Amino acid sequence: MPPATSTRCPIFSGFRWSFYGIADVNPAISLAMITVFLVICLGTLAWIFKTDYRLRN
Repeated sequence: MPPATSTRCPIFSGFRWSFYGIADVNPAISLAMITVFLVICLGTLAWIFKTDYRLRN
């Protein structure tokens, strides 16, 4: 991947590290980004269920 893309997507670097042991970005940063993304997704789901946003009765 181009350097500009690899610095913006540390998740791919984490996958590369898990297979080859080589990473462009620190694996801890990759794990932190995955955790942040997971928290955002879970928060969005909780908000959707709490407010019944666009859910059918």
